[in-house]
Amino acid sequence: MKRKVIGMLLAGALCAATAAPAGAVSMGDVVGLGTLAATSAIGSALQDGAGALPVQDGQSIGFRGLESTIRKNNQTVQAFARTLQGIAGADLDAEFLWQGLQYQQQYNQSAMEYQAYDDLVKALQGASQSDSSIQALLQTATTLRDLARGQMEALDSVLDGLDDSQQTAQDELDDTYAQTEKQFENLTNGIIVGAQSAYIGIISTKDGIETLDRSLASLDRNIAVVQRQVELGMASELTLANLEQTRRTAAAQRQTLELLQTTAENQLSLLCGNTAGTTVHPTTMPEVTDSQLDAMDYEADLEQVLKNSYSIWSARSEVRNASNDYEDNVSATVDAYEAARLNLAYTEESVTNTFRQMYLDVQDKKRLLDEAEAAYDTEEQNFAVDQLQYDRGMISRNAYLTAQDDLAAQQDAVRTAARDLFTAYNTYDWAKRGYMAGTGA
Repeated sequence: MKRKVIGMLLAGALCAATAAPAGAVSMGDVVGLGTLAATSAIGSALQDGAGALPVQDGQSIGFRGLESTIRKNNQTVQAFARTLQGIAGADLDAEFLWQGLQYQQQYNQSAMEYQAYDDLVKALQGASQSDSSIQALLQTATTLRDLARGQMEALDSVLDGLDDSQQTAQDELDDTYAQTEKQFENLTNGIIVGAQSAYIGIISTKDGIETLDRSLASLDRNIAVVQRQVELGMASELTLANLEQTRRTAAAQRQTLELLQTTAENQLSLLCGNTAGTTVHPTTMPEVTDSQLDAMDYEADLEQVLKNSYSIWSARSEVRNASNDYEDNVSATVDAYEAARLNLAYTEESVTNTFRQMYLDVQDKKRLLDEAEAAYDTEEQNFAVDQLQYDRGMISRNAYLTAQDDLAAQQDAVRTAARDLFTAYNTYDWAKRGYMAGTGA
């Protein structure tokens, strides 16, 4: 069945093909329309100053349970599983037609996801470019947009492969099943990595809100002092006005972060397979242990990466297919075979170089965490002196509270460094499992 025919059939059967039981959510609703609605909500709230959000059931979720939840409940992952079940032992003609319809539907859904995340990226780019939490969410949204684009490309490849597979004999169906299973597993891994990125982004946003809360409290204290100084003629009205404007800006940034956090939590909930009436709240970030770092062995781990890499598997599959064409005397196959061999060599080298950088990145992030912890220890000692001086009445309460803020800021630096280390280590670990985020490797 040619792909254009599949497209025509899908257009006629779209309503039936996408029908779902009451309460179910399709992937288009989950990631596409849901993101568009969330983006629109952010824009309206920022412009109009705030409307009440719908009441949702809240669920807590930890990082460790995220992968199993998505594998069990995510609508797209479940669709992958049903598709694989349908391939085995099916009538070739009917089954390939049905596969084509499903793949085309999934391709259309991925296209909706890409557009939705692209809209979200543009919305985030309009927010404060200097705010690290917004930038973290922007990076997450960009990653998910790229993931959707990768899904489109992978499904496009699967659809193209169906045209050829329909002409093959029954004994080639098992190979088609194995290849499709490998492709779907890679797509599933991409969904999981995207959800993990969203989880980390939410934690980063929550930290950003806490930082802004401290800044607002500090500004309130300073405003009270300056107000008194203005009354005594010791400060100008302009100084007070500047402080009040700074506070308004910080308060607006906090509201923006709260809206972005809500949006990201809702999107993560949908990736976990929940309906729009439920949201999830990430709990804590895991920490990378010394034993995990000690267990890192570049040479042994690289061997595992090269064995499991999806992109290397895909390149080898191209070489195998080109070799089969060459042996069958298919025209113009010599160049195709040589190109496939060169692509395999390039892919292996690219994966190796990327993994080497991942390894070095983990080491660098560990060094930065050690430096942040050392700086925190120093700040903690300084605070102990401030605490003693405050207890003895040697410094003012404002000075004492400022010292508290300095200590908390350094603690934030430690948390950020620890989060960066975990992100780098998690990326390294996924590479060993065969997936390189952003590359599909």
